[in-house]
Amino acid sequence: MRPAHQPHEQLRTEAPSQKDHTDKYVSTFVSGSNTVDMSFSNPVLSKSADYFKVGIDELTLNLNNLSLLEFVEGEVLFRIIRRGYLQLDNTNPEQQAALTGYKLPDGPAANLEQWRDAVEFKVDRSYLTIMEVISRCTQIATSLNTFVREGLGAGLGLYIIPVAGAQYDAFEIALTTNGQLRFSGNKVFWANFVIEFPTEKYRQILFNDPDRQYIAMHPGSGATIDAPYILNGGLYEPAGMNPVWDGAVEPLAYVRAVEYVGKGNVLNMLDRRVTLEVGTSLPLKNSPMIDHNVEAPDFIIGRYMFHQPYTLIADQTGQGITLQIPGLGTRQMQGPKDRVCYHHLRPQQRIQNIRVRLWARVRTYDETTKTWGMKAIECPVEGGDFWHLKLHFVEKNKNTM
Repeated sequence: MRPAHQPHEQLRTEAPSQKDHTDKYVSTFVSGSNTVDMSFSNPVLSKSADYFKVGIDELTLNLNNLSLLEFVEGEVLFRIIRRGYLQLDNTNPEQQAALTGYKLPDGPAANLEQWRDAVEFKVDRSYLTIMEVISRCTQIATSLNTFVREGLGAGLGLYIIPVAGAQYDAFEIALTTNGQLRFSGNKVFWANFVIEFPTEKYRQILFNDPDRQYIAMHPGSGATIDAPYILNGGLYEPAGMNPVWDGAVEPLAYVRAVEYVGKGNVLNMLDRRVTLEVGTSLPLKNSPMIDHNVEAPDFIIGRYMFHQPYTLIADQTGQGITLQIPGLGTRQMQGPKDRVCYHHLRPQQRIQNIRVRLWARVRTYDETTKTWGMKAIECPVEGGDFWHLKLHFVEKNKNTM
């Protein structure tokens, strides 16, 4: 026992020893462009680049211009034409200038251009999901039904005039439970109209036959008419029906009286988008500048499968079909829960400028060889489109160098 308390020496607190942090992060936020150039006053890396490896930690984007259908000026997915109207031979410029063969020659309204445009699927804007394609098909069917109900007008040859003002649907376009397009019509429709697919790549998708151009059905027997038009003296004339159709059409005929179902699953064949790719000017090792025998301006540092599969729900009858879209709006291609693929760098002493660019790999069709292929294009980023990228530089261990 000590007679008086003696205080202990005060314990000293010291900062814990910390390892040197050599990881580097570079983040970029881009709007309205697929390319960003970054310049730094000091080198990004403290050593030569071959001491590091780099990967993508985060990639988030909001794209509104990367369409699943390729936009080509004047390209048409399909159009509805009159069966009895003469078709032009497109190889004859004089005839082409005199008359446009696929247009409706008459109608219930004075402004026929609105009716003609209403039944033609032009690829003149971005289609981001298959639901937007189906929605446009529904609009075309609605316009055609209105055209039929309000009266076809005096026609030529094979035209059959329905009862004006009768409230019934003559035509519809829908999906089957197998993801195929189904074109349904009553006898009024198939007696008066033909569906034309003028673009070869869409024929390959729907028919699996690039040479087939039309969908034409016999209104009586329901048989497929392979050649609804024949070339005669430079003009495509309507071919006669075999057997001859007597025109006995019931005005309120069932809309699904005669149907044609395509062969291709449009849920996975119509979308041309394959991957999103991130290109960079960083000196990646073992990354050639040649891709598919084409010189590439950037090293690709990351590839991400763009399209996500749809979910199709149908009832027991197969009639009530619902499509669920995986996601619209902003998409995170790489996040904290995803594995980062790192790339080794080649020697470079000072990295003070970095260029990053978004690419898209899309499916292409060659009409000469009639085969499908792929190509990389600069990802279309316009207007309010934006994306965010974070690069992660990690110093390599000595035993992995």
